Order: sequence, then C-alpha cells, then structure tokens
Amino acid sequence: MPMKTSTRFVKAAVLNLFTALVLCVLCEWLALYVFHTATLPAGQSWIWPMFFINFVFAWCIATIIGMIPSLPEKSVKWAMKRAKPSDGLKFGLLVNVPINTVYAIILCYLVGTLDACVLGGAPLIASVFGFLQNIIPVWVVCYIVTFFLQGPIENLARKATNDPAPQMA
Repeated sequence: MPMKTSTRFVKAAVLNLFTALVLCVLCEWLALYVFHTATLPAGQSWIWPMFFINFVFAWCIATIIGMIPSLPEKSVKWAMKRAKPSDGLKFGLLVNVPINTVYAIILCYLVGTLDACVLGGAPLIASVFGFLQNIIPVWVVCYIVTFFLQGPIENLARKATNDPAPQMA
C-alpha cells in the first residue's frame, strides 16, 4: 500500500530491529553450534562483540533495503500473477516471498562477509561458502518473522506518522 517516506522509514527501522535480531542470533548459533565455523573464547558460550557488530550492521543494511519503494510494488505484482488480494492468507504469503528473498540474500551474504572476511581475515571465497550453508535457514526464519510482524508494525508506523492506510475498494 502507498505510504509516506516517513512511514516507510519507521516501518523499515522497527521491523528490521526484529529481522536483524533474529538473523544475528540464528547466524551466530549456526556458526558456533551447528557448523562450528567460529571458535568460542574460553569460558564463554556466545561471542557478544561479534553479535553486536553484526546486529548494528544488519539493521542498517536492512533498513536501507526497506526504503526501496519499488520492492513492495514489485512483490505485489509478482503475487498478483499467482493469487488475488481476496485470497487473503495465500496472497499475503506470496507477497512476502520476493521481499524476503531480497532481504535474505543481501543480509546473509553481507553479514557472512563481514564475519568471515572483514572480522575473521578469511579469503573472500569463505563468504560464498558461508552464504551457501546459511541461506536456507536464514530465508525461512526471516520469512516467518517478517510475515507475522510486518502488518502490525506497518499499522504502528502509520499511527506514528499520521499516515492512514488507503481504503480498499
């Protein structure tokens, strides 16, 4: 739905707090406990500095992505080819697919590159392998989070910026 730039910013900033949080928790958990690609400091069960760097980085990138006005429009067009808005849940699920795919690909690759190559000193190819092992769980978890939160957060953003939703005919 059309919205003011300020509404889009509030929605992107708030929604992506949750997206970045989930992404960073998932990726650090995968790196530490599933794939064992990160090493824990002695006596610690989490790498907090890495988590906070990733969180801030992911939130900033995700908020920038959220400000791209054509992304929701193209997602709606894509979903319209497969369902009608009157299909309700099916349509909502489909609209979220392209948007989530863009977020997941960009965030998964950039956060992985930051961790492996920038912070970890690994060669650039390590970011490709990290991306390949993380993209599916990142896509699934971020899809679930954004699907359930985007509507309530859009309503909150519209109230905060005094931008009423257009009436559906």
